[in-house]
Amino acid sequence: MDVLSLKESQIIRIEGNRYKVLNMTKFVEKSSYWIEYKLQNMESFKCYYLNVELSQKAILYEIQDESAIELKMNINFHGEEFSLFEKGQGKVETYYGLTDVAVGDVDEYYEYESKENLNRVLSIEKWRNITEISIGKVIKKSDIKILNEFDE
Repeated sequence: MDVLSLKESQIIRIEGNRYKVLNMTKFVEKSSYWIEYKLQNMESFKCYYLNVELSQKAILYEIQDESAIELKMNINFHGEEFSLFEKGQGKVETYYGLTDVAVGDVDEYYEYESKENLNRVLSIEKWRNITEISIGKVIKKSDIKILNEFDE
């Protein structure tokens, strides 16, 4: 099974940690699309986003409690410097699971790279009157293992 077609409640392993798939949102922008899964760590119960692109790249984001941030070219977040490298609008094409999006909803996204570690990413998503901030790290899709019910 491909990581672009994970199912609700499926268990996956990323870098030794097990996660349960809570929901999925498919975004489209122009002629491209990407999938965003909301995951729950099976041990800490913290929630994460797994953003999977058509390329071999994926980003595992840890959701931050903060929601106030000033959008500019360079951001200092928790003592780390980030520079804007991508922004755009994603339109919800489809979804499954418990989520607060609807087909046709649009988010503005801003992706920042760490100046110290290009594999660290700061993501800011603006939905109507809600701002979500996440810190992520780039992983390879091959690092995502889909587990069956008998795997540990």
